[in-house]
Amino acid sequence: MSSERKSDPLASMDAPRAARKRPWWHRHGTWIGIVAVLLLAGAGWAWRVSARNVARVALRSLYIGTVQHGTFAVRVRATGKLVPAQSRWIAAPATGVVEQVWVEPGQQVRRGQPLVTLSNPQLANAAQSAAAALAAARADLIAQQQSEQSAVLNERSTIASMKVNLESSAMHVAADRKLAAEGIVGHFQYADEKLRYGLQQKQLHLEQQRLARLISGNRALLRAERERVEQQAVLTALRESQLGQLTVRAPVSGEIEEINAQMGEQVSVGADLARVSSADALMAQLHVSQYSAGSVKPGLAVHIDTHDGLVAGRVLRVDPTVKDGVVTVDVRLTGTPPAGSRANESVDATIRVAILHHVDYLVRPAGARSGKKDHVFVLSPRGDLATRHTVRFGVGSIHHIEVVSGLHAGERVVLSDTSAYAGYRVLQLH
Repeated sequence: MSSERKSDPLASMDAPRAARKRPWWHRHGTWIGIVAVLLLAGAGWAWRVSARNVARVALRSLYIGTVQHGTFAVRVRATGKLVPAQSRWIAAPATGVVEQVWVEPGQQVRRGQPLVTLSNPQLANAAQSAAAALAAARADLIAQQQSEQSAVLNERSTIASMKVNLESSAMHVAADRKLAAEGIVGHFQYADEKLRYGLQQKQLHLEQQRLARLISGNRALLRAERERVEQQAVLTALRESQLGQLTVRAPVSGEIEEINAQMGEQVSVGADLARVSSADALMAQLHVSQYSAGSVKPGLAVHIDTHDGLVAGRVLRVDPTVKDGVVTVDVRLTGTPPAGSRANESVDATIRVAILHHVDYLVRPAGARSGKKDHVFVLSPRGDLATRHTVRFGVGSIHHIEVVSGLHAGERVVLSDTSAYAGYRVLQLH
């Protein structure tokens, strides 16, 4: 019985063992499959990412520019019109009533042409009174001249008579001197003749002095009368001028811009009646964006396009105020405008505000703003790809803009609007 229970070792060695099943993570095939799946998923993800960041674009549809290095002129664009360089208001010379308006706005006038006529009874009376006073002063001068001439003639006649008497006395004294020496005439009579002769000489001398004083006095009186006449003449001319100024005339040849007078209206002295612009000279009045106006200063060079030709100018004045987002800039024309240019003609202009030396710049890409960062596509050396770059721009001009960083001279850049490719990193050009 014990022998039956003993097992046979050989028998046990030959008996087949039951197969053991290994876990899945110990199986080589499983890992190979997992790796294959991951590789396929990674490839698919990479393909999708690559497809999403690369766009195919036709090169001929893009505008390409090259970064340049050198001197860069910064210009500001402006629009405006030609205006008269001389435009003035004409004020009422005195208080009065508008009797007649001779012109209308827009009418061309010549220098001295009547514009408005006023009436003022007080000025008319003053002018008449001054004219009457002048006539009276002139009459007084003539009467004074005649009176003084008559007095001088009378004095001259008296002196002439005294000279005759003096000569007669001299003859008597000479004769009596001989007769007295011979004893024919007494010494008393001869002495009396000499005394009378001496007295006549003194009287003649006094009359001559009186004549000289009379002539000198008459001259002073006539001078005073003439001055009075001249003063009255000036006053009369002033009154007549004031009366004549009641007809307001154009100070220059040009165009009537405004008329602020109506017939029968009472106006005060100094009131604006009409505005006249001179046709002899023109200037440009430009409108510059308030964002660009800060760099515009008097004296800057300006190129003005009248659409019939170009003319140079210089900034004369910059208005300190902003109206409707623009600043008004007055420009003096340094060149001769094209023939046919006239006031209120629209013009375009560029103002050169600065010149930058030794800087990188390029034609302004679409959407590029001065002093801001932006993204642009830069072409590869072969020109088949364009990669997105971050660029900082500096000072901007009308067509060009300064490059501060992100680009180098000689690089080619897509200047067209690329907002449609904002989600792409690379453009594949074909």
